[in-house]
Amino acid sequence: MTGPRPTDEDLILAPAGDPDGRAFGELYARHEALIIAFHLRRVGDPERAADLTAETFAQALVARARFIAAGDDAAVRWLYGIAGNVLRNSTRRQSV
Repeated sequence: MTGPRPTDEDLILAPAGDPDGRAFGELYARHEALIIAFHLRRVGDPERAADLTAETFAQALVARARFIAAGDDAAVRWLYGIAGNVLRNSTRRQSV
């Protein structure tokens, strides 16, 4: 039997030495569909939305040390914030 399901905040704040990056992989699995839908609604192209989603999670992985747990759904709001920045930067550069 396993312990309680970790929160999104637990997954983001897991130590960098997390074996095989499992914690961040679980965060990705939990929220990939939401972030893809976010990008797809804005760009209308499934392939570009997938690329933007991958970039969103790459940026989140790099930025996770700066994450501050601040109430309910902080992790989701944080991911949406990163997704918005990735989209704006991509639009400015005209590339993913």
